[in-house]
Amino acid sequence: MRRNAVRIAVLALAGLVMQASRATAQGFGVYEHDACAMGRAGTGVAAPCNTGSAMFYNPAGLVRAAGTNNTNKWEVELGGTMIRPSFTFADSATGANFGGPTNSILVPHLYVSRQFANGWAGGLGVFAPYGLVSEWDLNTPQRFLGYRSELKTIYFQPTVAKQINSWLSIGAGFDFIHTSVKLQQRLDLSSQATTTAGVTFANLGVPVGTDFADAMLKGGSNSAGAHMGVLIKPVRRVSIGARYLFRSTADIQGDATFTPFSTGITLAAGNPLGAPGGTPLDSIVAPQFRTGGALVKQHASTRVPLPDQIVVGAAVNVTDQLTLLADYQWVHWDRFSKLNLSFANLGTRTLWEDYGNTNGYRFGAQFAVTPKVSIRGGMLKHDGAAPDNTVTPLLPEGARVEQTLGASFQISTNGRLEAAYQHINQQDRRGRVVDAPRFGGAALNSGLYTGNANLFGVSLVWGF
Repeated sequence: MRRNAVRIAVLALAGLVMQASRATAQGFGVYEHDACAMGRAGTGVAAPCNTGSAMFYNPAGLVRAAGTNNTNKWEVELGGTMIRPSFTFADSATGANFGGPTNSILVPHLYVSRQFANGWAGGLGVFAPYGLVSEWDLNTPQRFLGYRSELKTIYFQPTVAKQINSWLSIGAGFDFIHTSVKLQQRLDLSSQATTTAGVTFANLGVPVGTDFADAMLKGGSNSAGAHMGVLIKPVRRVSIGARYLFRSTADIQGDATFTPFSTGITLAAGNPLGAPGGTPLDSIVAPQFRTGGALVKQHASTRVPLPDQIVVGAAVNVTDQLTLLADYQWVHWDRFSKLNLSFANLGTRTLWEDYGNTNGYRFGAQFAVTPKVSIRGGMLKHDGAAPDNTVTPLLPEGARVEQTLGASFQISTNGRLEAAYQHINQQDRRGRVVDAPRFGGAALNSGLYTGNANLFGVSLVWGF
């Protein structure tokens, strides 16, 4: 049973560190960190919104963001994006449909910025570019890979920007990153090996899908990264921008705990284990949860890459009221090719993910209806990072097309309210619900994952 316990723990930690899906971007990335930018499909590298969110979308734009339309030196932006996903899995063999809870997920953001003399600006941004939550009902087969998983990466980014001259600005920030992870999953007894060679619990008549333990893994790490950008205005109505988010690595350290779950099964007489007829199966499994067993509480660790990304774009002020924007985003997801997982008692294993680099295309527009009211809209499309052989309930993502709407309201001399809506249409993808070797996963794809999501963003911006 020890070998199978290793496989169980590997799956659990893998799910814990790679999860996020039910989300909004390639892989386990998140891009909605400001309602203004969200309303125009995330475009902004060439013309960041007039808020501190430039710290994320292009640090070079911070020097213009807080002071362009007013004389305030300080500005605070506080808000969040509520994500409401809906995912289902249709089993090809049985026709059964399984759905995950349509739970709402809040991704907050905070920016504090200040304009200084001589074209300088600085600030602090707090946002979460990687993370989110995956959750499935406990009656679904997905529970054996993970029924509740969380990944949170909180970036604390002190930023400085400088307007070099009338056409060039630069900016950069250092990222202090806190990553926390948590996974809960059920363990299936039927696939486990017994202490008798060549005999599994399925050979004893244990049905497939028999829960015998609940596993929970929790861990975290602190790491560092950086963010930089440039903004060029070659002519009066045109701007060009680029930003680079440096790669980082989360060195996850945590613990795995396993709680027994009663099966209520008794062994028949003449069973291959030689146990007396009527012996509770739980008593056979119980030593695995005690000192010396495979499923005791133990330390677990891995290193998770947080990929670098590049965004370039252009913005054109067609008129004084209308701005058109376009961005291209590349994310270095092939850094996430494998996870080396280490356990205090179970040794080290490698889980292959084989993610591919992704391309994203964003198009947005903004129109000033009045000096106090603006409306926005946009659309975007991007690839999925996971290949066919690693589409699982932990990350059943695919290529996506998304549409956005937004508006801005000046609610006082110094205050502004931003609001946005975004709808995600995800391409259906065949995937699996069981563990698989590196290139054998696609052969075990047993059903179709479908999904969509609705996002609602709000930001309150206040200058003083």
